[in-house]
Amino acid sequence: YVWPSRRMSDMQNTVVSVVRAEAQSLLLQKFMKSFALTSTEQAVVARGRNANLTARKKGKSKSSGDASAYQDSTAFEALLGYTYISDKHRFNEMIGWIKVELDELDSK
Repeated sequence: YVWPSRRMSDMQNTVVSVVRAEAQSLLLQKFMKSFALTSTEQAVVARGRNANLTARKKGKSKSSGDASAYQDSTAFEALLGYTYISDKHRFNEMIGWIKVELDELDSK
């Protein structure tokens, strides 16, 4: 996202659009359709999705996104974190897939 040169505000908008919970939720949905997860990875996604949202409820209003998107984004982050710790090769495969998806979105 840094090359070719872009205005700083354009780069900021691009980054924010990718790291938003809603964007991560959509990535997780696409990811699960096109990437075969092991039973352990599926369990990590389920556990991450079912994480307690108490901190979210205390700190933010619901107007900035729905709970389902935040649950999905937490699940996606949990999956990536677990895979990074347990299997670097698998993690690199996942990151490669994510990079391709983000590159496609960036070219639109």
